[in-house]
Amino acid sequence: MASPPVRNVLCVGIAVLDNMFSVEAVPAEPTKTFAQNFCQVGGGPASNGAVTIARLGGHARFWGRVGDDALGHQVNAEIGSYGVDVSTVRHVPGGRTGVSAVIVDKNGERQIFAFADRTLDQSTDWLPRVLPDGLDAVLCDVRWAKASAYVMALAKPRGLPVVLDADLTIDDAVERLIGNSTHAVFSAPALRKLSGTDAIEAGLKAAQALTDGSVSVTLGSDGFAWLENGAVKRIPAYRVEVVDTLAAGDVFHGAFALALAERRPIGEAGRFASAAAALKCTRWGGRLGIPTRAELDRFMAEAA
Repeated sequence: MASPPVRNVLCVGIAVLDNMFSVEAVPAEPTKTFAQNFCQVGGGPASNGAVTIARLGGHARFWGRVGDDALGHQVNAEIGSYGVDVSTVRHVPGGRTGVSAVIVDKNGERQIFAFADRTLDQSTDWLPRVLPDGLDAVLCDVRWAKASAYVMALAKPRGLPVVLDADLTIDDAVERLIGNSTHAVFSAPALRKLSGTDAIEAGLKAAQALTDGSVSVTLGSDGFAWLENGAVKRIPAYRVEVVDTLAAGDVFHGAFALALAERRPIGEAGRFASAAAALKCTRWGGRLGIPTRAELDRFMAEAA
């Protein structure tokens, strides 16, 4: 099968450093727990999305900011090592790069303790005034909402697919950004927070009231759902032996944005992204488990 043309996707948002600990179980009370495995790897929704796009054969640009500290330079260098264009990443003087402690249990489920420097400069004044030529899609997270809003406004008149990674926040970033997206892809907790209900159809319809674009939700082992002409459509999850779920949602969003850039309809894009996220979950190490395009194509062919 011939490879599709290389597509260009701009990813906007945050980059952090994840410190991962593998344990038998997350303790229910304060104690000392000895980890069975450890790794230190970059993370963050938009930066993981960019790495996913690069691993799957696309050309990814990442626009973000980190602290002007050792961790920031480490994080940025790692993203670039995957072939992502990191020339538009700012090292903010005096700022601290975000870090997370991630606890992964024997079932692959994770708990995250995250630190983000709230004094890190939010300004977008240093970003380019126009989007790069040749873009095929944009992916924005909600962790740097000001930049996402700025880029969405530039992308809209160009008719580009704009994917919003609609995840949980401590503010109303999702509500502020969703109207400028063409495809808002929610996590289940974020959709519940927005709509006040666990019912998927009601939740999606509440989200749809805020945008003219497509609305959808990732449901982990229950698959992927979206609204189409007012009705809920679903794709089941791929069944795999789960080792580590860290970055699975980010991988979904990156693969979904690349699929839209390749002009795939939402159902195909959802299936492609679901497969990428499932394959990542079979591997330890967050971002380290993101598959290549050849690995993903083989996985999907064998699962068919």
